[in-house]
Amino acid sequence: MKLKVCGLKNPENIEQISKLDVDFMGFIFFERSKRFVGANLNRSMLNRIPKHIKKVAVFVNERSEDVLWTLKDYEYSFDYIQCHGDETPDCCKDLRNLGFGIIKAFQIDAEFNFDQLEAYKDAVDYYLFDTSSKHYGGSGQKFDWSLLKKYKGNKPFFLSGGIKPEDVSQVQNVSHPQLFAIDINSGFEDEPGLKNSNLIETFSEELKHHS
Repeated sequence: MKLKVCGLKNPENIEQISKLDVDFMGFIFFERSKRFVGANLNRSMLNRIPKHIKKVAVFVNERSEDVLWTLKDYEYSFDYIQCHGDETPDCCKDLRNLGFGIIKAFQIDAEFNFDQLEAYKDAVDYYLFDTSSKHYGGSGQKFDWSLLKKYKGNKPFFLSGGIKPEDVSQVQNVSHPQLFAIDINSGFEDEPGLKNSNLIETFSEELKHHS
């Protein structure tokens, strides 16, 4: 099971987390987010992150040209772009054709129709299933994970939304052949954007080595 830590913005904290057993680190470029990374991140910080940790730039409903303009400041050092809004398959495909891996987030509730994912299957590398929220994530709430049984596709996905340190056993009990990674954020923070490295280290150890 892979682990993604999202919503990092504190320089020292970024370095701390990069030394842990994590697989993806996510940086939010959505200005309305409390975890907007803004000017806190620079190229040298990204370059110090070990190569085996994939770097993810998170955007919400940005035009592809604006995404590229932002990432130019980092010499395009990101491995993945996470489209966390209402981006179309064509938008995702345009970004993917520029050489980035694409993670497309979907907000899941009882009304969500998994059939809509079919249109994205050739435009993205992974799906991310998050809790439905008008703020595009960051709700701190879980959705009903039993809804995952409705997903019959072959594309691997990240499970996100309200996951906390004490949920490791519950996460391990999720049985789905395409569950690829766990995405954690607010449940492991001391304040918005500042992750508790001890909590993450313990969670990673239990998730990966005691399943």
